[in-house]
Amino acid sequence: MSRSLVRRKRVVSLAVLAPALCMFLQACNQAPRAPEASKTLPPQALTPQATVDTTPPPSHPISAARTPGEYRLHAARHVYEYHAPHLYSGPLPPLLQAVGVLNIEIGTQGEVRGLNWLRAPTHVPEVMHQIEQLVHRAAPYPAPLHLPGVTYTDTWLWHQSGRFQLHTLSEGQLGVVETAATAESKRPATRRSAAGQTSGKTAKCAHPATDYC
Repeated sequence: MSRSLVRRKRVVSLAVLAPALCMFLQACNQAPRAPEASKTLPPQALTPQATVDTTPPPSHPISAARTPGEYRLHAARHVYEYHAPHLYSGPLPPLLQAVGVLNIEIGTQGEVRGLNWLRAPTHVPEVMHQIEQLVHRAAPYPAPLHLPGVTYTDTWLWHQSGRFQLHTLSEGQLGVVETAATAESKRPATRRSAAGQTSGKTAKCAHPATDYC
C-alpha cells in the first residue's frame, strides 16, 4: 500500500472522529445543572390554622325567686317550654286519667335531688313513672339564685291521651265550676248558714287537696 493511500485513510478517520471528540469535550466541560427548587409548600402552609369557636356557651337558666311559691311558677314555665309537645291545649275535660301532687327538690345548680309523692295516682303506676321521667328530663331547672336549693309542690293533671297540664299554669277544667254551681242552686235553704253563706264544701270535688277530680 502506498504512503499516500495511508495518509488519506488517516485524514478520513480524523474527519469522522473529530465531531464526536468535540461533543465529548463539550459535555465534559459543561457544569452540572443545579437541582430545581422544590415546589412543595412550606410546612407552615400545610398545617391548617386552628379555628376559634365563637359560638356562645348555652346559657344556664336562672331563677330570681325568693320563695318556693315564686320558684314553682318559674319551674312550671320551664317544664312547659321543655315538654311543649306533651302539653294538653285548652281546658281539661271533666274526667282525667290521673291527678298527682308531687314534691320536687331542686339543688343549687338546678339539678333534681328528689321526688316525693303527696298524692300518688297509684291506680295508674305507668303514669306515675311517666311523670317522674318528664321531671328528670327537664333538668337542669332554673338555678335558684337567692335560695340554697328549693322544694316546691305542683299538681300534675294527666289526660288519657298522654298529655298533661300543671295546676300552676292550668287552663281550667270543664264542668267543675258549672257542676258546683248547679249543685248549690239545688241545695235546700236549710243547708245554708245563718249568715246566708253557702257551705264551702259544695264548691270542691271529692279530693280536697286540689280543685281537680
